[in-house]
Amino acid sequence: MQETPLDQQIQAVRQRIGELTREVPADPGDLLRAAGNLAAAATRAEEERQQLRDLLRSSPDGFVVTDADGRITDTNPAAAGLLGEPLAGTLLAACCHPDAQPEIDRMLADLRAGRARVSGETTLRSRGGAPVRVAITAAGCGGGEKRWLIREHPALQESRERDRLLARIEEERSLLQAIIEQMPEGVAIAEAPSGRLIHYNEQLRRIWGRPDMPRDIRAFSGLRPDGRPYLSDEWPIARSVASGEVVRDEELRILRADGTWIHTSISSAPIYDESGIMHYAVAVLSDVTDRKQMEEELQASEEKYRKLFENTSDAINIFEVVSDEHGEIVDWILRDANPVSQRDIGRRDETIGRRVTELLGAEEMAEYIARSREIMASGVGQRYENSFWGNRYYISSTFPIGKDLLGSVSTEITDRKRMEEELHLQQQRLELALSAARMIAWDWDPAAGRLQISGDFEGIYGRPPFARPEERLALVHPDDIDRLHAEEEHSGLYHTEYRIIRPDTGAVTWLESRGDVQRDEAGGFVRAVGVTMDVTKQKQSRQALEHQQELLQGIIDAIPVMITIYDPDIRFFRLNREIQRVFGWSEEDGARGDLVARFFPDPEYRKMADDYMRSLKPGWRDLLLTAKDGSVIETAWANIRLSDDTRVGIGIDIRERKRAEAAIIESEGRFRALMNASPNAVMLIDRDDTILILNEVAAERFGGSVQEVMGTSILDYLPPDVAARRKEIVGEVFATGRPARFVDEREGRILYNSLFPVADVEGDVVRIAMISYDITEQRRSEEMRHQAFAQIEQNIEQFAVLGDHIRLPLQVILAAADLMDDEQASERIRKQVWRINDIVKRLDRGWVESREIREFLRRHELV
Repeated sequence: MQETPLDQQIQAVRQRIGELTREVPADPGDLLRAAGNLAAAATRAEEERQQLRDLLRSSPDGFVVTDADGRITDTNPAAAGLLGEPLAGTLLAACCHPDAQPEIDRMLADLRAGRARVSGETTLRSRGGAPVRVAITAAGCGGGEKRWLIREHPALQESRERDRLLARIEEERSLLQAIIEQMPEGVAIAEAPSGRLIHYNEQLRRIWGRPDMPRDIRAFSGLRPDGRPYLSDEWPIARSVASGEVVRDEELRILRADGTWIHTSISSAPIYDESGIMHYAVAVLSDVTDRKQMEEELQASEEKYRKLFENTSDAINIFEVVSDEHGEIVDWILRDANPVSQRDIGRRDETIGRRVTELLGAEEMAEYIARSREIMASGVGQRYENSFWGNRYYISSTFPIGKDLLGSVSTEITDRKRMEEELHLQQQRLELALSAARMIAWDWDPAAGRLQISGDFEGIYGRPPFARPEERLALVHPDDIDRLHAEEEHSGLYHTEYRIIRPDTGAVTWLESRGDVQRDEAGGFVRAVGVTMDVTKQKQSRQALEHQQELLQGIIDAIPVMITIYDPDIRFFRLNREIQRVFGWSEEDGARGDLVARFFPDPEYRKMADDYMRSLKPGWRDLLLTAKDGSVIETAWANIRLSDDTRVGIGIDIRERKRAEAAIIESEGRFRALMNASPNAVMLIDRDDTILILNEVAAERFGGSVQEVMGTSILDYLPPDVAARRKEIVGEVFATGRPARFVDEREGRILYNSLFPVADVEGDVVRIAMISYDITEQRRSEEMRHQAFAQIEQNIEQFAVLGDHIRLPLQVILAAADLMDDEQASERIRKQVWRINDIVKRLDRGWVESREIREFLRRHELV
């Protein structure tokens, strides 16, 4: 083996040690320094030796150390792999092929003879015993250790690398094959460009229905969703091979080998090599028949539920929740409503898409909106009883539908409410009488001597559990002990009642025991199991229950509601006194078996009533029944089924209600005719300024019809400044409950408005009635009158001034006439002057009278 720097350092260390042992330094300090250098050199040598060992262990070449006789003393892992992991002390030549052993002996002899770096080729035995050609280089002349470097022949290395690559390819191919076979979808591979199918997985064979699969795409038959057949070049994998098209989730129906059709979803894509040349195409096929069937069933189910939605007797609504910027639910929007609901809240075209606070009022809906927050937060629906529109009662169920929808189902129970309230106390007593009995269960195995007891034992017996069943006999009442002994001799199922005296209180307690006693063929006791209940309260309550039954029968007979009990075949009826009073039929008539025909003489109407009574649909139904005297009476009925399948019909006489409804309709007609007959605008608004009712004058003033304007906001028809003032005045009327009057001027018209509060039964203002008078012409007349009176007053003042102006010239003329010499001319002038003066006096009197008239008009607010 070639001498390494490590060997040289080791040799230098050995030489230094020899020097130290031959002579001792004169100075002890030199000796210490030499020892330190020696230790440092030894440490470096050991580190380099360890690095060399690590290098040799990771080398792909084999490295072997032998002694002078060729026995192995050390190997690296590569050499152990080539030589089959020989044990220490094994001759190196023994690891070679028999034909190669002389070559190893020759190389060993050369080393002993001092010829270094001996090289050669030889043949080793592999682990399986096959020959392996290698190249060996040896070093270590003389009689010491010999070092051997072993390398595989290059041709052998290439062969092994090729085998390794082939093995890896085969491993990856097997892995790919396993993955394809384990896929839940069917997989097919076609070669390009021929399109021939070359591989299928097992899932595709199962989908096809036979293990032997066609290799030609034309052997398959398929239909598109619209029923058109697939041509051979239209299949997804054929398109991928032909043009490189990638197909995603294309649905089609395929004819299987057994003649059945299945729904599938197919995806396909081409497969290219590194140079971009297409060699294959792969298709993945999923059987979606179950999904298609589920979709068809779902569609059918949706149709059924839509019919149920439209035809049920309950009110059903679907709402969309409205949230604020913080995610808090503040309102609902009505998204769907069945006909029963529309009967209450309005037609679909008037209600769908509107907020419930607009339809039903913000105050009325506040509680339900708060409840919806809990429902949507918990995801759990709630069932509750509620009232609406003042005197209508419902049982409602509200539940979440997805993320933003709420469903509500409401059954009206208004007509039943009074009866339920009257029977509520009786129902509470019955519930107390039927409360769950205290009970224990026991199992006695005499062979094992084990008595297993579960339940409230001490609560029943007043002591800790027994170790054996016979211990209970000590507690049995003396009057029942003999009977209990006799019953214990029986076998099989048993049922007995007896009394015990509780040891803790001394009270007598009634117990009911049911169980099964098992005996062998010889009559020996094998096992017993059973339950024991404290029935003391039941015993004590039987008498009370009989009394309650009498009381209930008395209530049924005395209640002003028609109640009948009948069998499932609708033949025999028990009639309470109210039915007998209303229709005149007796108990004997109900027991004859033909009362339905008497109630409903018309066959078609009788069939409808019979179907309703048998269906036991929830809710109330209006029916026309014939009385014994032949008169037809309008009634409403609800049917319920008891636990023993007995049917109970509950009815009310609705003749008065019908007459009241007709009167209300007639009254509403008169009211609307009166509104439309008024020359002024009349309307009714709520707190949201929504127009609830208006007449034709108001609708015409707003520029639309009554139907178009009703339900809109009155503020939408007013200028912004007028709308703000109107909003303030309406809010004041709602707050104070006092009427208000004010004048609006807009678009050249003057309106005098009167607002009157409308309160509910509790005195709260819920609506405002508004009457608007158009006083435009009246104001114009008043202005013209004021102008005329002002002109008259001006004229009167001018007349007064004119009289003064006329009198002054008259005095001058009169004085001039007195100075004239011609007495006749002077007299004529004086006569004309006095004549003019009389005219002026009349003007003065007219002025005075005009002032008096003006003051009178002012005092009476006419000017």
